[in-house]
Amino acid sequence: MAMVDENGKVYEKEIVNFANDNSSKYIIKKISEYIKAREDRVNFVGIGVPGIIKNNRIVYTCNLSLEDPNFVKKIHTTLPIKLANDALCATIAEYKIIDKCKYTNYALVTLGTGIGSGLIFNGKVYEGKNGYAGELGHIVIKKGGIQCNCGRKGCFEKYASVSRLLEITKTKSLGELFTSMDSSPELAKVFDEYLDDLAEGLANFIMINDVDMLVIGGSIAWFGDRFYYVLRGKIASRLFNRETNDVKLKFAKLGNDAGLIGASFLDSM
Repeated sequence: MAMVDENGKVYEKEIVNFANDNSSKYIIKKISEYIKAREDRVNFVGIGVPGIIKNNRIVYTCNLSLEDPNFVKKIHTTLPIKLANDALCATIAEYKIIDKCKYTNYALVTLGTGIGSGLIFNGKVYEGKNGYAGELGHIVIKKGGIQCNCGRKGCFEKYASVSRLLEITKTKSLGELFTSMDSSPELAKVFDEYLDDLAEGLANFIMINDVDMLVIGGSIAWFGDRFYYVLRGKIASRLFNRETNDVKLKFAKLGNDAGLIGASFLDSM
């Protein structure tokens, strides 16, 4: 949670650990307390949620118990509130703050605990009729594969999320992984196989949407210079024209604050 000004600068950020209690009731309580203490300095509340949002209501969340149609009404404030998918919030932040809205069609993919994405078509946010647009993590890349929390098997995020990467490399952090790879050919091989799965899903995404720019966000973006050209080549090899230069790909710049910043701009998109 944070206050954000019109230029995207973040103030008074507070991080809450929901490991012991991720119930809707507790999350609403913490959000309400934060807003109440700052209500006289704020004119809008934006909230990013890892799930499907429709008509400002939470329709479905895969990893948090937030499926409460009255979620917004239970937050104790008179300020206007708008909900959006968290990956879409990050997309808006990078689009407005970093890229200054210069692209017509734009997408961002977040790699973290799961995989999400946000879409901007013709300069406007695209969420789809039912709010499903951008649920990239739950396209199936391996039929009958690993069981996903969403109920399907073989979902993209079960093979290419950061959580999965740390699991298969048996490392505790991305920093440890990239440091260890320098002296471990075995680890480098596992990472290369991970990039194959990542490229598979991203190539599908590009084939469907053909955006002007695809941005990769999440914690892995900080290490992007270690594998950018390899990943771009793997994606290009899966596209019709197979031209590496046609893969318009880059890494996000705003880090973990992207979702906060993008949520603050929901009233302007």
